[in-house]
Amino acid sequence: MKNFFPLAALVAALLLSACTAQESFQNAENCVKVEVGMSEQQVRGIMGAPTGEDAAEGSGKTWSYLFGSATDTQPIRIQFDANGKVSSTTCAPEASGSERPTGN
Repeated sequence: MKNFFPLAALVAALLLSACTAQESFQNAENCVKVEVGMSEQQVRGIMGAPTGEDAAEGSGKTWSYLFGSATDTQPIRIQFDANGKVSSTTCAPEASGSERPTGN
């Protein structure tokens, strides 16, 4: 029974990194679909719930999404203006959806 817990922890860690890599790939694919002028609701429909949210200048806000591997992350950022419309996007350099993050 003692050996079960380390094995379970290892399996959980492997599954978590696989989920993170898959989510990261989906965020990369979806990021390029977000266009200036879209509403928050439209972005949420494409990208899902943001990983983080920060206030921006002029009553706007910035949503962040995970991109990268467990050891190298760079957020995808969607900036909204004071009216809740996309003013700009910052997709990770590899966020074309053509390459899957390795999840390492």
